[in-house]
Amino acid sequence: MEQRVKSLFKKLSTNQQQKLEHVHVGEASEFYFACRNGETEKVKQLLPNIPYHQLNQLEPNGSTALHAATFFGHLDIVHLLLHDYSCQRHLRNRHGFTAYEEAETDEMRQLFHRPSDANRFNDDSMNLEKTFQIVLVPLDTAETDGSDYGDHAEKPDQRCCLSYQTHEEVQRYLDGLSGVKEFSQSRVGRYIMKQGMKLKLGKDTGYNEEEYAVITNEKFRQDALQNLLDEYVTPQHSSYRCCCELLQQYVEQGKIEDLLKLYTMETPFYHQLLISSSPLGFPFFLHLSELKQRFYEGYSYRGAGLTMSELETYRWVLKKKNSILSSLPFSSTSIVREVAEKFCEKSALSSDKQRVLFIYHFPQPCSTAINLSEIPEYKLPCISFFENEKEVLVSTRTYFKVTKIESDECKVQYVISLEALYEAQRTVFDSLKMFIKDDLKTKANKKTS
Repeated sequence: MEQRVKSLFKKLSTNQQQKLEHVHVGEASEFYFACRNGETEKVKQLLPNIPYHQLNQLEPNGSTALHAATFFGHLDIVHLLLHDYSCQRHLRNRHGFTAYEEAETDEMRQLFHRPSDANRFNDDSMNLEKTFQIVLVPLDTAETDGSDYGDHAEKPDQRCCLSYQTHEEVQRYLDGLSGVKEFSQSRVGRYIMKQGMKLKLGKDTGYNEEEYAVITNEKFRQDALQNLLDEYVTPQHSSYRCCCELLQQYVEQGKIEDLLKLYTMETPFYHQLLISSSPLGFPFFLHLSELKQRFYEGYSYRGAGLTMSELETYRWVLKKKNSILSSLPFSSTSIVREVAEKFCEKSALSSDKQRVLFIYHFPQPCSTAINLSEIPEYKLPCISFFENEKEVLVSTRTYFKVTKIESDECKVQYVISLEALYEAQRTVFDSLKMFIKDDLKTKANKKTS
């Protein structure tokens, strides 16, 4: 069964390419012409009986029904295709345009935007303890900047802190995570990780069967993603078929871009990744080298609603000069400040929350900050479902320092500035030598203790 599904997707992909190469102007399906001509009632009659892949197909004339309805300004049909049937919007017609790019009015473009009640670029709370892990040297005696900034703030919960005695220990921690990232991106590295985990499982050193399966079993990872869709998106959701198709395209073609498109959709799948990032985390790091042209350099923005107590916690971290924040969940940020501030405005609805804008600065291309928008320089298409948002995805295990906290009285909000930190670049074999050295050191310490 699985092979038949894979074969079908391969055939569909080939057919799409052939249709772009051999366009027959004027030839298209009955459904396409109903959408093109604005025949709303006929479209409603046809839609329930059209398989999802046919709903999105490129017609012999090199266009899709969504392109046609958008270009000819049929708002009600475009709304049906996007919001009731979650039609795929990233496909390009024979002219190289997406349906969004064919829209000629703001009213039409608005139909392609994220729903107004969504909160993608703003958290009702970016409570530090849920968003970051704090690395301190050491927890209680770290050097401060000499100001009284944050003196009256409560210290973060010990559970969200990693405390080290020296800067060298912190560097080893960062280098170790960098090594794991390098291992996950090569066959040799993954083989070494697999063998190492087998040994450690046998010695009962803290790894469980699920962690082992995530790293070593591709089908387990794929099934875990499908289970998330089945349990939380559910077949009753209008976007379920689209989610499943994107996942199947990833299974068939192995392109991480399909999972990133799935992440950007407005479904319960995204909200579950905020609780546990691992179902997307390992595939993301596995394919990271394929995203190199999307590594982001520059500024991006995210809104938040924080209580004064939560804001003071960030001030406490700012005061600790040697503190590092390591991101926990995946986070959506935007290159366009106004996008984040628009979402941020919703925080003002809560009387106990302060509007806060987070400014992320990436001084050089960052491997864990991925530009999902179109990049003309490399001829890369937008891989977000919402082209207008100019999203930069900040992954788990991205490191920052808090550099500034200030009040923006004009916009009645606070601004927290974060600057990304970069771990040393390592090869797989450099990382292996480091892990072996650390392992031998650990064994030697155990013998002497």
